[in-house]
Amino acid sequence: MKRMITKLATIFVLAAFATAAFATAAFAAGSVTGKVTAIDGEKVSVTVEKELPAWLKKGDSVQAMGGSPTVVDVKGNVVVLKFGKAKAAKIKADSKMTISESAGDELQGC
Repeated sequence: MKRMITKLATIFVLAAFATAAFATAAFAAGSVTGKVTAIDGEKVSVTVEKELPAWLKKGDSVQAMGGSPTVVDVKGNVVVLKFGKAKAAKIKADSKMTISESAGDELQGC
């Protein structure tokens, strides 16, 4: 009986680690990190060192800094995001920012 419980516990732990590894890989595939290079009112420019992913398009909403900014422009490896005034005021130049693909199920206003 102890042997069976030990085997089940081992299988459970391995399954939990596998699930966490796949979830991390899926999240990493849908995000990109860059450096904030300019702030102009509500518009924040982020320069990304790597190639931009295909899902990062002008006009789309993304996830960044705990909010859902809109992609205003994409030029080369620079992405311009439009945040709300309060959120943009908290962002500092030369800071790192992770931009993630939006889940598409954000709440909309009335």
